[in-house]
Order: sequence, then C-alpha cells, then structure tokens
Amino acid sequence: MNIFTENQLRKAEQILQSPLAKLSDLTSSEIRNLAVVWCYYSGKIEGNTYTYVETEALLKDGITSEKRYEDAKMLKNLHNTFVSEMEYIHKEGNTEVIDERTLLRIHSSLSSGLVSGEESGQFRTRPVKISGTDYIPPRDSYEIRFKLSEILYRQAELENPLERAVYLHCNIARIQPFIDCNKRTARLVESIVMMNAGLIPVYSSKDADILNYRKGLISFYENETYDLYVNYFLDKQIARIKELDTGMEI
Repeated sequence: MNIFTENQLRKAEQILQSPLAKLSDLTSSEIRNLAVVWCYYSGKIEGNTYTYVETEALLKDGITSEKRYEDAKMLKNLHNTFVSEMEYIHKEGNTEVIDERTLLRIHSSLSSGLVSGEESGQFRTRPVKISGTDYIPPRDSYEIRFKLSEILYRQAELENPLERAVYLHCNIARIQPFIDCNKRTARLVESIVMMNAGLIPVYSSKDADILNYRKGLISFYENETYDLYVNYFLDKQIARIKELDTGMEI
C-alpha cells in the first residue's frame, strides 16, 4: 500500500530527520501551548466560535467567554483528551495502540456532553450526512464495523509514521463511524500516531490552513485520493520547522 509519492516521501524524511519536529525537545511551557493551539485548530475546523485568545483563557485559566456552551464544552473535551494522550505517550513513554477499543474511548471523551449517552463511545446506528460534499458515508453499522476493521488491520502495512497518520485520519473521517465528532476523533488519532513516533502533531491557528485541511479531506471523501491532504499535511509541518529555524513567529 502506497500513500505518499516519491516527492512526498522526501518531504516526510525531512520532517522525520528534523530536531525541530521532535516532541521531546519541547519545554513544559511549550507543551502546554501546543495543547492549546492544537485544540483551537481542531475546534476551528468544526466551526467553533472561540478566538485563539478566548481559547487560551478558557483552557489555561478557566475563563469562559459569553458564547455557546457547546463551544466551550467542545474545547474542554478536546483539551482533556489531547493532554491525557500526550501525557500517556510523552511523559510516561508509552505507545498508544490504535484499535477499536481506543477509538471508542477517544470518542467517548471527545463527545461527552455533546451527544447522547447512548451514542457517546458507540458506533452509530443511523445514517449521517457530511456538509460540503455529495459523498455519502456507509449507512449500516455492519458496513461501518467491517470497513473500520479493515482500516485498522491494514495500518500495519505502513511503517512510515507520517503515512500511517494520514491513512488513519482520512479513512476514519471518511467512514464517519460515529454520530458526531468523527473528524475530531480522526485528528486525534492522527496526532497520537505522530506522538507515538516522538513527533509534534500538525496544528495551525491560520484560517488559510484550516481551509486547506477541509479541501484536502473533501477531496479524499469524494475521490479516495490522498494527494491534496498529504500536501497540506507535509507542507504545514515543513513550514512550521522553517519558521522555528529562522526564528519567525508561528
């Protein structure tokens, strides 16, 4: 199974070899900031209305903005889950296995208080639609479980952690195995795979990057081609490394 082109593999190698891509090189303060900006990025993709400053105030100081309860709950769930995974992997030196049990646990944490108790941490039993595309995800739970099982099994074919991260992210998001919080679950899985390899996950606070993320994922939904998302994923990492290398502000 091939996910990256030869040119994309060269970019991936550049990321894997860069000290600036290593999670272990971050200070405790930088790790706290990473958790905030990652949650802002993930929430913004979902249409969360909190600004970066408001997100930081909420997650670092517990100051809630006068906005929808659901927006604050989404960000708190993202933060609690991301920090929990990062501490398990980075601080305790563990490797998180991406299997069905892990997916259900992650979804339960991300969706707590946002979906019904019966649907949190459970595969969906009714159809869903994705805005912005004509693609229709699998409808019945048997097909969802069958396709997800194949995806989880085939991840072992990808030794390159960046390829594996993209593969799991795109395919989990495309199946939409849950009633809600599918992309959030897929992004966290992508980040876990990277943290397992000692790498800093993809994130951004820029609107243009969030638009490119959406375009790449819609392209995969409709055509099952990774190219557009892979270019976004790799180029964002390389740009971050170059910004750090030149001392520019991210």
